[in-house]
Amino acid sequence: MPYSGIIHGTDGADPVEITVTNATPSALNCEAALAHWYSDKLGQVSPGAELNLTLWHDRKTGVFNLMNATDDRMPVEALWCAGEAGRTRLTLPIAAGKAEATLRYSCHAENGAGLSCEVAGG
Repeated sequence: MPYSGIIHGTDGADPVEITVTNATPSALNCEAALAHWYSDKLGQVSPGAELNLTLWHDRKTGVFNLMNATDDRMPVEALWCAGEAGRTRLTLPIAAGKAEATLRYSCHAENGAGLSCEVAGG
């Protein structure tokens, strides 16, 4: 019997627009860590550019999801970006209830302190 725990579609979930701005001098590669040890490449962000994507926030569980090609929800455990200055996690506000409609992250490298991506406001 196929796995039956997959949630199909976006009913009960709200779109959350994610923007990652690269304020470093080198390209960043960003990925989503998904449930069950999988990952999905989100894209490469050139210096001074932005990566834009939509995650779907389940109001009941607080889980953020990527949608796959067949409209199945893929739970996101973390977002990561990596570049010459290192690798860092982008914190998602996983909580039940209404989520912010927009999450903006600004990634920068501070004088040898490594890569940092902070929430820049919603």
